[in-house]
Amino acid sequence: MKFSVSDLPFGSFSKAFLKDLPMQYDIEIFYEFGTDHYWDYVLKDLKEKDGMTRRFSIHGPCVAVNLADPNDTAYLEVYEKTFAYAAKINAAFVVVHSNEAWHFAGEKLAVQELVCSRIEKLLQLAGKYGVTVALENVGLRTTGTLLFEYEEYLGLFKRFPNAAALLDTGHAHVNGWKLSDVLRDLNKKLVGVHIHDNDGTADAHLPVGCGNIDWNDYFAALKEYAPQAVQVCEYAAINQYAMVTESLAKLEKAVK
Repeated sequence: MKFSVSDLPFGSFSKAFLKDLPMQYDIEIFYEFGTDHYWDYVLKDLKEKDGMTRRFSIHGPCVAVNLADPNDTAYLEVYEKTFAYAAKINAAFVVVHSNEAWHFAGEKLAVQELVCSRIEKLLQLAGKYGVTVALENVGLRTTGTLLFEYEEYLGLFKRFPNAAALLDTGHAHVNGWKLSDVLRDLNKKLVGVHIHDNDGTADAHLPVGCGNIDWNDYFAALKEYAPQAVQVCEYAAINQYAMVTESLAKLEKAVK
């Protein structure tokens, strides 16, 4: 089973810590927060070492782009740059959020259709670059931002069979989705999982084991239904690099 580390907690100059990350772990980058020149500079020291090559995935734009906002007319241009860079570095996949914060009371169906029409355009664009799009489950019921409930999220892959899936354990847990059921239902559609923990009330991005997600149940289901899905540690609540490597060591032991 493959593990990866999100660069989410390593902003700005702290990305230098990733140079010490053992080569068996891949890395997911938030491409949105840098230029091509910047990422070329950062990734050159992370890609190859000791005869080993690391693979990257890309988290698509999630701050300056909102597919659920009809006033966001730049999303396609921004994603084209993302897909072009993903193709350049042979990224495993690009994560796509269906929506960020949205509060369109009484207009949910219309917003869903807007998002779906935009996902269709993104998939066509990604195909041009030979890039895999992974649709993530996003939004929280607790904040009123859950646009696609569980069955509706699953329905996206019937509507867009050429899209891959990316499960976010933290979002799913807050929304009351049983993770083993999600793994069973998505199965081979899953190319990756953002793994992080919380107490079920908020999206805390804690290291695995620091919240109340049932990880024994999760890993048992993962091994049965989706062992191909790369496990991306998308932590934010850490205060030192060692917390990531310690967590990775525990995770590898858990899946043996």
